[in-house]
Amino acid sequence: MLVVDDYEPWRRFICSTLEEYPEFQVSGEVSDGLEAVQKAQELQADLILLDIGLPTLNGIEVARRIRELSPKSKILFVSQESSPDVVEEALSFGEGYVIKAQAAAELTTAVKAVLQGKHFVGTGVRLDLTARHTQGKSRKNAERSCPLVTDTSEGMFRVDMDVPMPVDLPEDEQIRRILNDTYIADCNDALARMYGLDSAKDLIGRRMAEMVVPDDSKNIDLTRQFIRSGYQVLHRRSYELDVHGKPKVFLNSMTGVVVEGRLTTTLGRQLEITEVESLDQAY
Repeated sequence: MLVVDDYEPWRRFICSTLEEYPEFQVSGEVSDGLEAVQKAQELQADLILLDIGLPTLNGIEVARRIRELSPKSKILFVSQESSPDVVEEALSFGEGYVIKAQAAAELTTAVKAVLQGKHFVGTGVRLDLTARHTQGKSRKNAERSCPLVTDTSEGMFRVDMDVPMPVDLPEDEQIRRILNDTYIADCNDALARMYGLDSAKDLIGRRMAEMVVPDDSKNIDLTRQFIRSGYQVLHRRSYELDVHGKPKVFLNSMTGVVVEGRLTTTLGRQLEITEVESLDQAY
């Protein structure tokens, strides 16, 4: 297998996850689009795990070239990007697509499916694409597996720890650090707008404790579940504040990146459900 991603901790996370299975062998890892094309031609790997956002060449162009230079290689996209147009184009060159926020739960299943000659479309991918590309599923089943994908304004984020956190710390200490010792390292404009800001550059660098109320029992419970579920959650509520102090409710899916026994970063996506939550409480 060849792993292609420009974020080094994420590459290490993928490699360590795959190497838990003796039947999987990672033969190379690269961070650059052009280098990925060259390495793919050299290795003729059975499977290439490919990000979309890469330096020099984006992942879709990389896949287009790999199809010519290494036609037997299967391609599984692993990306934060969930735009329907991007995913649709990616799937015209690859056999599968997994959103990074769901990777902890879906990566090995996706790898095994693609290596067996099947298509795999993860639960974070839009509903119409899932129905179109998933083998052997009715649209009704696809809808049950993808309850969130009808909204087009998903916020995507990467939250980094100030210092990588040992995962053998007491649970309460881990909760304290995750809620207080973290910051927004990367995000999209949609996420920034959820917090009352104009663009991603206005949100990047802000402390998570400024937005996620650290002493709110519901946020503590969410963090506890995140830890106990192996640093992953799917479709869970968080209770936060925007930059004007206005309460917000979000539905989150997150995957923590654990490398060498330390949590370094968390990748996720979220939808705002403040109005839905208010209606539920009213009834």
